[in-house]
Amino acid sequence: MKLQLTKQIISSNMELSALQELVKERYFKTDSERGIYHTALWFHEEVGELSSAIASGDKENAKEEFADVLMWLMTLANLMGVDMQQAVDVYLANPRKLPVK
Repeated sequence: MKLQLTKQIISSNMELSALQELVKERYFKTDSERGIYHTALWFHEEVGELSSAIASGDKENAKEEFADVLMWLMTLANLMGVDMQQAVDVYLANPRKLPVK
């Protein structure tokens, strides 16, 4: 599986489930040792850094922070046993989540 994930990193079309698995392989041990509470604090810190980058108009920094936030979100989902692909699929299939016209 690891070789397959490495190949997918090179591809720009990585599936959400593959990204979540990659994050799990790389970070689950240390993140689970840290615990969900402290991991959530790291996530909040990254969201704050993203907000600052957006507020300052620094697009290059914002790109990095968007990626940080996504990785930490995946980490939290892994710690809680949430399949993000399934969660997104359910979200997108919910008619209440459609824009109001």
